[in-house]
Amino acid sequence: MPTARPTVLLHIGTMKSGTTYLQGLLWSNRVALREAGVLVPGRRDHDQGYAARDVLHGETIADPAMRARTAGAWAGLTAEMLSFPGRSIFSMEFLSFADEERVGHVVASLAAADVQVILTVRDALRTLPAQWQTMCRTGRAIPWPRFAASVGAAVASDRYVGPAAHAFRRTQHVPRMLAAWRAWVPADRLHVVTVPPSESDPRLLWRRFASVVGVDPDLAVAPPVSRNPSLGYPSADLMRRINLRLGETNQFDYNQTLKSHLAPALEQRAALEARTPLDLATHRLASRWNHIVRDAVVRSGAQVVGDLDELPVLLSPARIAGAVPVLDPPSREELLAAAAPARDTLVKLIERRVRSFEASGSRAPAAPEPLDLRMSGPTRPDRWDGTDRPVRAAVTELAALSAHAMRLRRLREPGTTG
Repeated sequence: MPTARPTVLLHIGTMKSGTTYLQGLLWSNRVALREAGVLVPGRRDHDQGYAARDVLHGETIADPAMRARTAGAWAGLTAEMLSFPGRSIFSMEFLSFADEERVGHVVASLAAADVQVILTVRDALRTLPAQWQTMCRTGRAIPWPRFAASVGAAVASDRYVGPAAHAFRRTQHVPRMLAAWRAWVPADRLHVVTVPPSESDPRLLWRRFASVVGVDPDLAVAPPVSRNPSLGYPSADLMRRINLRLGETNQFDYNQTLKSHLAPALEQRAALEARTPLDLATHRLASRWNHIVRDAVVRSGAQVVGDLDELPVLLSPARIAGAVPVLDPPSREELLAAAAPARDTLVKLIERRVRSFEASGSRAPAAPEPLDLRMSGPTRPDRWDGTDRPVRAAVTELAALSAHAMRLRRLREPGTTG
Protein backbone atom coordinates (compact mmCIF):
# COMPACT_ATOMS: atom_id res chain seq x y z
CA MET A 1 0.00 0.00 0.00
CA PRO A 2 1.59 3.33 -1.00
CA THR A 3 2.39 5.76 1.78
CA ALA A 4 1.64 9.47 1.62
CA ARG A 5 4.47 11.74 0.60
CA PRO A 6 5.84 13.92 3.39
CA THR A 7 5.25 17.67 3.22
CA VAL A 8 8.04 20.14 3.90
CA LEU A 9 7.17 23.78 4.49
CA LEU A 10 10.10 26.15 4.06
CA HIS A 11 9.69 29.48 5.82
CA ILE A 12 12.35 31.46 3.96
CA GLY A 13 12.05 34.97 5.42
CA THR A 14 12.20 37.84 4.74
CA MET A 15 14.56 39.19 7.37
CA LYS A 16 12.99 41.54 9.92
CA SER A 17 9.50 40.17 9.30
CA GLY A 18 8.82 38.45 12.60
CA THR A 19 11.04 35.47 11.80
CA THR A 20 12.69 35.32 15.24
CA TYR A 21 9.28 35.43 16.93
CA LEU A 22 7.90 32.63 14.76
CA GLN A 23 11.02 30.50 15.13
CA GLY A 24 10.88 30.94 18.89
CA LEU A 25 7.25 29.83 19.01
CA LEU A 26 7.95 26.83 16.81
CA TRP A 27 10.89 25.71 18.89
CA SER A 28 9.38 26.24 22.35
CA ASN A 29 6.23 24.35 21.29
CA ARG A 30 7.87 21.64 19.19
CA VAL A 31 6.62 18.78 21.41
CA ALA A 32 2.99 19.84 21.15
CA LEU A 33 3.37 20.48 17.44
CA ARG A 34 4.88 17.05 16.84
CA GLU A 35 1.98 15.42 18.67
CA ALA A 36 -0.26 17.29 16.23
CA GLY A 37 1.66 15.93 13.24
CA VAL A 38 4.07 18.83 12.62
CA LEU A 39 7.83 18.29 12.94
CA VAL A 40 10.22 21.09 13.85
CA PRO A 41 13.49 19.40 12.83
CA GLY A 42 16.76 19.60 14.72
CA ARG A 43 17.97 18.83 18.23
CA ARG A 44 18.86 22.43 19.12
CA ASP A 45 17.32 25.72 18.14
CA HIS A 46 20.33 26.77 16.03
CA ASP A 47 20.48 23.56 13.97
CA GLN A 48 18.29 25.02 11.22
CA GLY A 49 20.60 28.02 10.92
CA TYR A 50 23.60 25.73 10.45
CA ALA A 51 21.67 23.68 7.89
CA ALA A 52 20.74 26.79 5.90
CA ARG A 53 24.37 27.96 5.85
CA ASP A 54 25.41 24.48 4.71
CA VAL A 55 23.00 24.26 1.78
CA LEU A 56 23.66 27.85 0.69
CA HIS A 57 27.42 28.09 1.16
CA GLY A 58 28.90 24.69 2.06
CA GLU A 59 32.63 24.50 1.41
CA THR A 60 32.82 28.21 0.58
CA ILE A 61 32.33 29.19 4.26
CA ALA A 62 35.52 31.03 5.15
CA ASP A 63 35.69 30.38 8.90
CA PRO A 64 37.04 26.83 9.51
CA ALA A 65 35.13 26.43 12.77
CA MET A 66 31.82 27.42 11.19
CA ARG A 67 32.53 25.24 8.15
CA ALA A 68 33.12 22.25 10.44
CA ARG A 69 29.95 22.97 12.39
CA THR A 70 27.74 23.25 9.30
CA ALA A 71 29.18 20.39 7.24
CA GLY A 72 26.43 17.85 6.60
CA ALA A 73 23.84 19.82 8.59
CA TRP A 74 21.44 20.21 5.67
CA ALA A 75 21.62 16.53 4.75
CA GLY A 76 20.93 15.59 8.37
CA LEU A 77 17.84 17.74 8.69
CA THR A 78 16.64 16.78 5.21
CA ALA A 79 16.78 13.10 6.16
CA GLU A 80 14.83 13.85 9.35
CA MET A 81 12.11 15.72 7.46
CA LEU A 82 11.81 13.20 4.65
CA SER A 83 11.41 10.33 7.11
CA PHE A 84 8.65 12.07 9.06
CA PRO A 85 5.16 10.90 7.99
CA GLY A 86 3.54 14.29 8.23
CA ARG A 87 4.38 17.96 7.83
CA SER A 88 7.76 19.47 8.68
CA ILE A 89 8.45 23.18 9.07
CA PHE A 90 11.95 24.53 8.42
CA SER A 91 12.18 28.25 9.25
CA MET A 92 15.32 30.18 8.42
CA GLU A 93 15.43 33.56 6.70
CA PHE A 94 18.86 32.86 5.19
CA LEU A 95 17.04 30.82 2.54
CA SER A 96 15.65 34.06 1.11
CA PHE A 97 19.20 34.98 0.02
CA ALA A 98 19.30 32.09 -2.47
CA ASP A 99 19.47 32.72 -6.19
CA GLU A 100 17.48 30.61 -8.64
CA GLU A 101 20.24 28.04 -9.07
CA ARG A 102 20.64 27.49 -5.33
CA VAL A 103 16.85 27.32 -4.89
CA GLY A 104 16.84 24.55 -7.46
CA HIS A 105 19.42 22.68 -5.40
CA VAL A 106 17.34 23.08 -2.23
CA VAL A 107 14.14 21.88 -3.89
CA ALA A 108 15.91 18.97 -5.61
CA SER A 109 17.25 17.77 -2.24
CA LEU A 110 13.62 17.57 -1.08
CA ALA A 111 12.31 15.88 -4.22
CA ALA A 112 10.76 13.04 -2.22
CA ALA A 113 8.45 15.52 -0.47
CA ASP A 114 5.77 18.02 -1.41
CA VAL A 115 7.53 21.35 -0.88
CA GLN A 116 5.66 24.50 0.07
CA VAL A 117 7.23 27.91 0.67
CA ILE A 118 6.21 30.65 3.09
CA LEU A 119 7.44 34.22 2.70
CA THR A 120 6.59 36.74 5.42
CA VAL A 121 6.58 40.39 4.32
CA ARG A 122 6.41 43.59 6.34
CA ASP A 123 5.85 47.29 5.82
CA ALA A 124 9.13 48.76 4.53
CA LEU A 125 8.87 51.67 6.95
CA ARG A 126 9.57 49.11 9.68
CA THR A 127 12.04 46.90 7.82
CA LEU A 128 14.34 49.69 6.61
CA PRO A 129 15.55 50.87 10.05
CA ALA A 130 15.44 47.30 11.36
CA GLN A 131 17.72 46.11 8.56
CA TRP A 132 20.14 48.96 9.22
CA GLN A 133 20.23 47.99 12.91
CA THR A 134 21.00 44.40 11.96
CA MET A 135 23.94 45.61 9.92
CA CYS A 136 25.20 47.62 12.90
CA ARG A 137 25.07 44.59 15.18
CA THR A 138 26.81 42.34 12.64
CA GLY A 139 29.89 44.42 11.93
CA ARG A 140 28.91 47.02 9.33
CA ALA A 141 29.67 50.73 9.69
CA ILE A 142 27.25 52.56 7.36
CA PRO A 143 25.54 55.58 8.97
CA TRP A 144 21.74 55.52 8.95
CA PRO A 145 21.36 58.61 6.70
CA ARG A 146 23.73 57.10 4.12
CA PHE A 147 21.97 53.73 4.29
CA ALA A 148 18.54 55.29 3.70
CA ALA A 149 19.82 57.50 0.87
CA SER A 150 21.68 54.63 -0.83
CA VAL A 151 18.67 52.33 -0.72
CA GLY A 152 16.45 55.14 -2.00
CA ALA A 153 18.74 55.76 -4.96
CA ALA A 154 18.94 52.03 -5.71
CA VAL A 155 15.17 51.57 -5.69
CA ALA A 156 14.67 54.63 -7.89
CA SER A 157 17.22 53.46 -10.48
CA ASP A 158 16.86 49.68 -10.01
CA ARG A 159 20.68 49.57 -9.74
CA TYR A 160 21.87 48.07 -6.47
CA VAL A 161 25.42 49.36 -6.17
CA GLY A 162 27.33 49.77 -2.93
CA PRO A 163 27.20 47.91 0.41
CA ALA A 164 23.93 49.42 1.65
CA ALA A 165 22.03 48.79 -1.57
CA HIS A 166 23.57 45.34 -1.93
CA ALA A 167 22.53 44.38 1.62
CA PHE A 168 19.00 45.63 0.97
CA ARG A 169 18.71 43.63 -2.23
CA ARG A 170 20.02 40.51 -0.52
CA THR A 171 17.75 40.71 2.51
CA GLN A 172 14.63 42.64 1.48
CA HIS A 173 14.19 42.33 -2.30
CA VAL A 174 10.90 40.43 -2.32
CA PRO A 175 10.53 40.50 -6.15
CA ARG A 176 13.89 38.73 -6.49
CA MET A 177 12.96 36.15 -3.85
CA LEU A 178 9.58 35.41 -5.39
CA ALA A 179 11.08 35.02 -8.86
CA ALA A 180 13.78 32.62 -7.62
CA TRP A 181 11.38 30.37 -5.71
CA ARG A 182 8.50 30.63 -8.20
CA ALA A 183 10.83 29.12 -10.81
CA TRP A 184 10.81 25.86 -8.81
CA VAL A 185 7.62 25.93 -6.75
CA PRO A 186 4.07 26.19 -8.20
CA ALA A 187 2.08 29.29 -7.28
CA ASP A 188 -0.43 27.27 -5.27
CA ARG A 189 2.42 26.13 -3.00
CA LEU A 190 3.92 29.58 -2.56
CA HIS A 191 2.44 31.53 0.35
CA VAL A 192 2.93 35.18 1.29
CA VAL A 193 2.01 36.10 4.87
CA THR A 194 1.78 39.80 5.69
CA VAL A 195 3.01 41.02 9.07
CA PRO A 196 0.24 42.93 10.88
CA PRO A 197 0.78 46.52 12.06
CA SER A 198 2.58 46.93 15.38
CA GLU A 199 -0.64 47.88 17.19
CA SER A 200 -2.31 44.56 16.25
CA ASP A 201 -2.83 41.53 18.47
CA PRO A 202 0.73 40.19 19.03
CA ARG A 203 -0.36 36.63 18.12
CA LEU A 204 -2.08 37.56 14.85
CA LEU A 205 1.08 36.84 12.83
CA TRP A 206 1.33 33.41 14.43
CA ARG A 207 -2.31 32.64 13.68
CA ARG A 208 -1.79 33.53 10.03
CA PHE A 209 1.36 31.44 9.88
CA ALA A 210 -0.30 28.49 11.60
CA SER A 211 -3.13 28.57 9.07
CA VAL A 212 -0.61 27.95 6.30
CA VAL A 213 1.13 25.17 8.24
CA GLY A 214 -2.29 23.63 8.92
CA VAL A 215 -2.08 23.50 12.70
CA ASP A 216 -4.27 24.85 15.49
CA PRO A 217 -2.55 28.08 16.64
CA ASP A 218 -3.73 27.47 20.20
CA LEU A 219 -1.33 24.51 20.43
CA ALA A 220 1.51 27.00 20.81
CA VAL A 221 1.04 28.10 24.40
CA ALA A 222 4.68 28.27 25.52
CA PRO A 223 6.28 31.69 24.91
CA PRO A 224 9.09 32.01 22.38
CA VAL A 225 12.48 30.85 23.63
CA SER A 226 14.22 33.71 21.85
CA ARG A 227 13.47 37.29 20.99
CA ASN A 228 15.03 39.95 18.82
CA PRO A 229 14.31 43.37 20.30
CA SER A 230 15.38 46.58 18.64
CA LEU A 231 18.26 48.80 19.62
CA GLY A 232 17.66 52.46 20.22
CA TYR A 233 19.18 54.83 17.69
CA PRO A 234 22.13 55.89 19.91
CA SER A 235 23.08 52.30 20.77
CA ALA A 236 22.87 51.16 17.15
CA ASP A 237 25.00 54.08 16.04
CA LEU A 238 27.48 53.41 18.84
CA MET A 239 27.93 49.85 17.58
CA ARG A 240 28.39 51.21 14.07
CA ARG A 241 31.16 53.51 15.30
CA ILE A 242 32.86 50.65 17.14
CA ASN A 243 32.70 48.58 13.94
CA LEU A 244 34.32 51.41 12.00
CA ARG A 245 37.13 51.62 14.55
CA LEU A 246 37.65 47.85 14.62
CA GLY A 247 37.90 47.54 10.85
CA GLU A 248 37.83 44.06 9.33
CA THR A 249 37.36 41.27 11.87
CA ASN A 250 36.70 37.55 11.85
CA GLN A 251 32.90 37.34 11.59
CA PHE A 252 32.57 34.46 14.01
CA ASP A 253 34.73 36.18 16.65
CA TYR A 254 32.62 39.30 16.16
CA ASN A 255 29.35 37.40 16.51
CA GLN A 256 30.51 35.64 19.67
CA THR A 257 31.48 38.94 21.26
CA LEU A 258 29.67 42.04 20.04
CA LYS A 259 26.57 40.44 18.55
CA SER A 260 26.06 37.90 21.34
CA HIS A 261 27.07 40.03 24.34
CA LEU A 262 27.29 43.75 23.62
CA ALA A 263 24.16 44.09 21.48
CA PRO A 264 21.87 42.28 23.98
CA ALA A 265 23.17 44.50 26.78
CA LEU A 266 22.42 47.62 24.77
CA GLU A 267 18.96 46.32 23.86
CA GLN A 268 18.00 46.87 27.51
CA ARG A 269 18.34 50.61 26.87
CA ALA A 270 15.80 50.68 24.04
CA ALA A 271 13.01 52.17 26.17
CA LEU A 272 15.37 54.99 27.23
CA GLU A 273 16.52 55.90 23.74
CA ALA A 274 15.04 57.51 20.66
CA ARG A 275 14.07 55.26 17.77
CA THR A 276 15.84 55.45 14.45
CA PRO A 277 14.51 58.67 12.87
CA LEU A 278 12.52 58.69 9.64
CA ASP A 279 12.43 61.71 7.33
CA LEU A 280 9.97 62.40 4.53
CA ALA A 281 12.31 60.90 1.92
CA THR A 282 12.44 57.63 3.85
CA HIS A 283 8.65 57.60 4.20
CA ARG A 284 8.35 58.04 0.44
CA LEU A 285 10.92 55.30 -0.16
CA ALA A 286 8.95 52.92 2.06
CA SER A 287 5.71 53.67 0.21
CA ARG A 288 7.40 53.13 -3.14
CA TRP A 289 8.95 49.86 -2.06
CA ASN A 290 5.67 48.61 -0.62
CA HIS A 291 4.09 49.26 -4.02
CA ILE A 292 6.84 47.25 -5.75
CA VAL A 293 6.41 44.36 -3.31
CA ARG A 294 2.63 44.28 -3.64
CA ASP A 295 2.90 44.23 -7.42
CA ALA A 296 5.44 41.39 -7.31
CA VAL A 297 3.23 39.34 -4.97
CA VAL A 298 0.21 39.71 -7.23
CA ARG A 299 2.20 38.84 -10.36
CA SER A 300 3.70 35.76 -8.72
CA GLY A 301 0.27 34.25 -8.13
CA ALA A 302 1.26 33.40 -4.56
CA GLN A 303 -1.43 32.63 -2.00
CA VAL A 304 -1.77 35.68 0.27
CA VAL A 305 -2.59 35.26 3.95
CA GLY A 306 -3.29 38.57 5.62
CA ASP A 307 -3.81 41.82 3.74
CA LEU A 308 -1.54 43.53 1.22
CA ASP A 309 -2.99 46.82 2.46
CA GLU A 310 -0.72 46.28 5.47
CA LEU A 311 2.03 47.38 3.09
CA PRO A 312 0.86 51.01 2.69
CA VAL A 313 1.51 52.71 -0.63
CA LEU A 314 0.06 56.10 0.26
CA LEU A 315 1.54 58.55 2.75
CA SER A 316 -1.04 59.10 5.46
CA PRO A 317 -1.23 62.44 7.29
CA ALA A 318 -0.05 60.68 10.45
CA ARG A 319 3.09 59.42 8.73
CA ILE A 320 3.84 62.80 7.21
CA ALA A 321 3.41 64.44 10.61
CA GLY A 322 5.80 61.92 12.19
CA ALA A 323 8.63 62.58 9.72
CA VAL A 324 11.68 64.46 11.01
CA PRO A 325 13.19 67.30 8.93
CA VAL A 326 16.61 65.65 8.55
CA LEU A 327 18.29 62.41 9.62
CA ASP A 328 20.66 63.79 12.25
CA PRO A 329 23.12 61.54 14.10
CA PRO A 330 22.59 60.89 17.82
CA SER A 331 23.83 63.59 20.14
CA ARG A 332 27.08 63.39 22.09
CA GLU A 333 25.12 62.95 25.33
CA GLU A 334 23.09 60.08 23.88
CA LEU A 335 26.15 58.25 22.61
CA LEU A 336 28.08 58.59 25.87
CA ALA A 337 25.04 57.42 27.84
CA ALA A 338 25.13 54.21 25.78
CA ALA A 339 28.93 53.93 25.88
CA ALA A 340 29.01 53.70 29.69
CA PRO A 341 27.06 50.40 30.04
CA ALA A 342 28.79 49.14 26.89
CA ARG A 343 32.14 49.46 28.67
CA ASP A 344 30.80 47.60 31.72
CA THR A 345 29.56 44.75 29.51
CA LEU A 346 32.89 44.37 27.72
CA VAL A 347 35.01 44.57 30.89
CA LYS A 348 32.89 41.86 32.54
CA LEU A 349 33.11 39.70 29.43
CA ILE A 350 36.89 40.01 29.41
CA GLU A 351 36.98 39.07 33.10
CA ARG A 352 34.91 35.94 32.41
CA ARG A 353 37.13 34.92 29.54
CA VAL A 354 40.27 35.48 31.63
CA ARG A 355 38.78 33.28 34.36
CA SER A 356 38.18 30.61 31.75
CA PHE A 357 41.92 30.53 31.04
CA GLU A 358 42.70 30.35 34.76
CA ALA A 359 40.21 27.53 35.30
CA SER A 360 42.08 25.46 32.73
CA GLY A 361 45.41 26.11 34.45
CA SER A 362 46.75 28.47 31.81
CA ARG A 363 47.46 32.17 31.81
CA ALA A 364 45.39 34.56 29.75
CA PRO A 365 47.41 36.53 27.21
CA ALA A 366 47.85 40.23 27.86
CA ALA A 367 46.21 42.74 25.58
CA PRO A 368 48.42 44.09 22.76
CA GLU A 369 47.83 47.58 24.14
CA PRO A 370 47.24 48.89 27.69
CA LEU A 371 43.62 48.56 28.79
CA ASP A 372 41.95 49.99 31.86
CA LEU A 373 39.86 47.15 33.24
CA ARG A 374 39.23 48.74 36.62
CA MET A 375 35.64 49.05 37.82
CA SER A 376 34.71 50.63 41.14
CA GLY A 377 31.06 50.78 40.15
CA PRO A 378 29.04 51.32 36.99
CA THR A 379 30.86 53.38 34.37
CA ARG A 380 29.59 56.95 34.17
CA PRO A 381 28.95 58.77 30.87
CA ASP A 382 31.37 61.52 31.98
CA ARG A 383 34.29 59.04 32.03
CA TRP A 384 35.60 60.50 28.77
CA ASP A 385 34.87 64.18 29.49
CA GLY A 386 38.49 65.10 30.06
CA THR A 387 39.43 64.26 26.47
CA ASP A 388 39.36 66.56 23.44
CA ARG A 389 36.69 64.44 21.72
CA PRO A 390 34.76 62.38 24.28
CA VAL A 391 32.76 60.31 21.78
CA ARG A 392 35.87 59.37 19.84
CA ALA A 393 37.67 58.52 23.09
CA ALA A 394 34.77 56.32 24.19
CA VAL A 395 34.59 54.51 20.86
CA THR A 396 38.37 53.99 20.83
CA GLU A 397 38.27 52.41 24.29
CA LEU A 398 35.26 50.24 23.46
CA ALA A 399 36.87 49.04 20.23
CA ALA A 400 40.07 48.11 22.09
CA LEU A 401 38.07 46.20 24.72
CA SER A 402 36.10 44.45 21.97
CA ALA A 403 39.26 43.46 20.12
CA HIS A 404 40.80 41.97 23.27
CA ALA A 405 37.60 40.09 24.15
CA MET A 406 37.53 38.61 20.63
CA ARG A 407 41.22 37.66 20.89
CA LEU A 408 40.65 35.90 24.22
CA ARG A 409 37.80 33.87 22.75
CA ARG A 410 39.82 32.86 19.74
CA LEU A 411 42.92 31.84 21.73
CA ARG A 412 40.96 30.07 24.46
CA GLU A 413 38.83 28.07 22.00
CA PRO A 414 40.77 27.66 18.75
CA GLY A 415 38.87 25.80 16.06
CA THR A 416 35.62 25.71 18.01
CA THR A 417 32.32 27.47 17.56
CA GLY A 418 31.47 27.84 21.26
